[in-house]
Amino acid sequence: MEESLLREGQVIIRAIEAGVRADSPSTPPDALRLQKLVEEVSREPEVSAIVIFDQEGNVIATSRPTDTYREKIRGIPSLRLLLKERGMVTRYREQSGGGQVFEVIQPFRPFSHQAPPTWQRELEAKSALQEGPLRRWAEGKIIALSLRLATFERARREDRHHNLLMAAILVALGIGALFFVFIVQNYYRVDRTLDRMKTYTENVVESMADGLISIDREGSIVTLNKQAAAILGSGRERLEGKKITSVLGEGIGRILGSMPGQAMVRDREMEIHKDEGGSDSSIPLSLSAAPLRDEEGREMGSVLLIKDLREIRDLQEKVHRSERLASLGRLAAGVAHEIRNPLSSIKGFAQYFVKRFSGHDEEQGYASVMVKEVDRLNRVITDLLEFAGPKEPHREPQSIEAIADQALKLLAPDLEARKVEIVRDYGPDLPAVSVDRDRISQVFINLLLNALESMEAGGEIRIGLRRSGPPPAVEVSVADTGAGIPESDLEKVFEPFFSRKRKGTGLGLAIVHQIVESHRGEIRVESQPGKGTVFRIRLPLDG
Repeated sequence: MEESLLREGQVIIRAIEAGVRADSPSTPPDALRLQKLVEEVSREPEVSAIVIFDQEGNVIATSRPTDTYREKIRGIPSLRLLLKERGMVTRYREQSGGGQVFEVIQPFRPFSHQAPPTWQRELEAKSALQEGPLRRWAEGKIIALSLRLATFERARREDRHHNLLMAAILVALGIGALFFVFIVQNYYRVDRTLDRMKTYTENVVESMADGLISIDREGSIVTLNKQAAAILGSGRERLEGKKITSVLGEGIGRILGSMPGQAMVRDREMEIHKDEGGSDSSIPLSLSAAPLRDEEGREMGSVLLIKDLREIRDLQEKVHRSERLASLGRLAAGVAHEIRNPLSSIKGFAQYFVKRFSGHDEEQGYASVMVKEVDRLNRVITDLLEFAGPKEPHREPQSIEAIADQALKLLAPDLEARKVEIVRDYGPDLPAVSVDRDRISQVFINLLLNALESMEAGGEIRIGLRRSGPPPAVEVSVADTGAGIPESDLEKVFEPFFSRKRKGTGLGLAIVHQIVESHRGEIRVESQPGKGTVFRIRLPLDG
């Protein structure tokens, strides 16, 4: 504030000096005209008093002629010393009538005291000659200017009020900006949260093991997950927008129409038909349905959960087959034991008659036939006992190529006699498989014998070994170029006592199936009549 007062005071003093210089630049100023100039300037509201006096303290001009300033100014010697030392004196002073003023006291110089530009030096010298009388008059003259602090205090209060107002506006703007930033950040946080929730929900829906379908009130498909598209055997783009009845059949319409009061439907079984490679296939499904409503409880459509029952049906079929075979095995074991005991006696008497009828060709021939038939019946009984009481496999890491080669070596005479060509199609770097060597060798022998018996003289048997997975496993294939198996018989080939061969027992493939299952493997058959048959076995590496 003091700097502002000082600048204001110096401006007023210079205005008075400029007025005196302009009024009489070459002569001393007229006292009356100087007095009038001082009175005119002192009419400014912030000016309290103006006094011009000489070095003796005599007042030359004052803004208040009736005031005590007309008397001689006191304390001139000390004031002159201060001015000589500082060049200017500023102080605060209390007025007699109350109120505080800021006083500026300095030498009065109503002449040109600033250095002019170089090109005006001649004009400066000329002006100095003209201002000589004014300079001599101004020697020792002092001007005292008093400024009312109330005006400046009021201005300062107004500035402070204005500053406070601006500060409040800035604070309000800052708070508004912070609130806006908070709202924006909260919006982005909520948006990111919603995106994460949406992504999480989509991942959950896409990761479901069952198919999920949503339909609208008209029965058109709105959305479905990838499992539903896989079950229905088509892409999402082709299914979305279609009527659910055109995809799942008319049965779904009856199921949805039977929902009492739009209640939930749980585990309703149905079948759908779809065309796969030109053949119509049936897919068993388990269907659950629930109404889909908006936030106001109005119906929007339905949500369907479909579960493919093919694997469950296969497992059920395997369980039923295992139970049936177990019962059959127990019966066969009992019958085999009952037959084997008298069979030994029959074979002994037959061998006795072969020796007894030595020299009687006809009788000896009948006895030899009896011995052979007893041996064949004994082999059947042995197979029955093997099938009825399978042993737990003794697994060890084995080379599947070595087992296959050993089986081929054992059957080499039969293969050469029938002029059958063997093709080994082994993949590179086959891993060791944890299996029972003797039982897997029996699998190869039974499959090779089955292939051999299905062909006339000549033909080809191809043994393939490949790494597969996941999970890691080895796939074995035995393919022949024999007569093939009719499609109607493919589901029966692994059943005991089923055989299309005149002398077959019907237990060879049943035992193969049993051994593969005991190794937690899988076996399937593919065949085309007149072209040949392929048996494919998948054995897990860990057995």
